[in-house]
Amino acid sequence: MPDSEGDRLTDKGFEQARNAAEALKGRDITRLIASPMRRAQETAAPIAEALGLKIETDPEIYELREEEGYGELGPEEQKLRRWSEWMVAHSDDPEYAPPGADSFAGIRGRTRGLMHRMESEEGRPLIVTHGIFLRFLLIDILLGDGFGPQDAARLWQLRTVNCGLSVFDYREPRREVDHDTDDWLCAMWMQPLGGAPASTPTPTPAPPRQDAGR
Repeated sequence: MPDSEGDRLTDKGFEQARNAAEALKGRDITRLIASPMRRAQETAAPIAEALGLKIETDPEIYELREEEGYGELGPEEQKLRRWSEWMVAHSDDPEYAPPGADSFAGIRGRTRGLMHRMESEEGRPLIVTHGIFLRFLLIDILLGDGFGPQDAARLWQLRTVNCGLSVFDYREPRREVDHDTDDWLCAMWMQPLGGAPASTPTPTPAPPRQDAGR
């Protein structure tokens, strides 16, 4: 849908965001960082009030951008022209993108940029971002440079949860029996808020017109 219509939370979404704010109290969160997209800001607002934090807007953690005019297409035509379809068709060129859209290299640059900004971060930041952006971050942590445009369609096979938490650790102590890992680890993926441990939670806002912020 066009941003003027679709980039909002529903009434149920606002209720879930308020419930998320209550669930996040007492988790020692030190910063609240949100995507500039309106539904992310609307998700972050009650959390900021509940935790006594200022919303810091990160202009690089917005949702994947489809080509110009995509939101005006019908559902069936969207399936044929969605991002994953043309990305796989141009898997030999990570920089390829139709007008107005993200390239594979572009969105991976944004996810890696967030990681680099967080690597020197002290405390426990809470980041309100979006489903595909978060999936990109997860798969890049798992596969590294082995993750390429040919894998893009599989991002849609990975489910996310409205008002869920994903926890990413950076250079956390490992047990000697654990496998060797890189600096980043996904410690929890899309746990419902009620059962999340007090670690680095990352709710991400919902797609247009859905019930809640993811």
